[in-house]
Amino acid sequence: MEPLPELPPDTEPLEHQVAGHFYGRSKTKFGLLQRCSTGDVLKPLLNPPRGPRTYQFASMSYLILENIIRSYKYPCIIDIKLGRITYDCEATPEKIERQIGKFQPATEIGFQLLGWKTYRKLNSAYIYHDKRCARTLTKHELIYGLAHFFGAPEYDHRPYVRAVLERLVVLENIMSKQYEFVFIASSILIVYDGDHRENSNDIKVDVRLVDFAHVFPSSSNTEPDENFLFGLRHCMEYLRMLIDEKFHYIAIDKLEHNTNLSDLNCYETLFK
Repeated sequence: MEPLPELPPDTEPLEHQVAGHFYGRSKTKFGLLQRCSTGDVLKPLLNPPRGPRTYQFASMSYLILENIIRSYKYPCIIDIKLGRITYDCEATPEKIERQIGKFQPATEIGFQLLGWKTYRKLNSAYIYHDKRCARTLTKHELIYGLAHFFGAPEYDHRPYVRAVLERLVVLENIMSKQYEFVFIASSILIVYDGDHRENSNDIKVDVRLVDFAHVFPSSSNTEPDENFLFGLRHCMEYLRMLIDEKFHYIAIDKLEHNTNLSDLNCYETLFK
């Protein structure tokens, strides 16, 4: 077995990571880390040609990122990739085919779930679903995946969905007015605190736009990034369906947690 790369001093693998490159599990074995003393997130620089774009923002081998979940007692996190097109102009025909084949419904609905982790207070456990599990969902089942992330059916998910939608409306307004860049394969990261779900008056959520490795200058400079906006707006439509009084949660067998890591890697991690 190939040895793991030595961790830099004062670091450990990122806790509560739901998508992206995981330390020890990616092809290079490198992945997101966190600094033990400060909680800062460390993202390894990418290899050329994408690396230099990221490198412009720092002169270190790791980028220091804000750890937005530090103030959450039981952070619940989901990574949603936006856009019907998730490959850039530098992609080879083979990569384009691979990207499309990963999740066919994305070409129609414009977004895909890359992974989520939610805290179930009743049994003091985190439930985690990775991208392999998420990609087994049909476009009609995705709404139940989103509902599952927000705590359905055990909790009333609607107050948190409404709070997230308020933030996404702001993002939509910003992105509809910027013409300089196109955001390929960027994601929205949604976080809420699983410790507060029983009190709808104590809503704590955060929504961030993340992953800019495939951001390019726009070729037109006169139109917004319609690929990104298409995915964002369709994702918002799904979230609005979640708060509709007619919505009824249906349990999906694919989302039932288990301890078998080989079974779509959908598993339960007991909280220490």
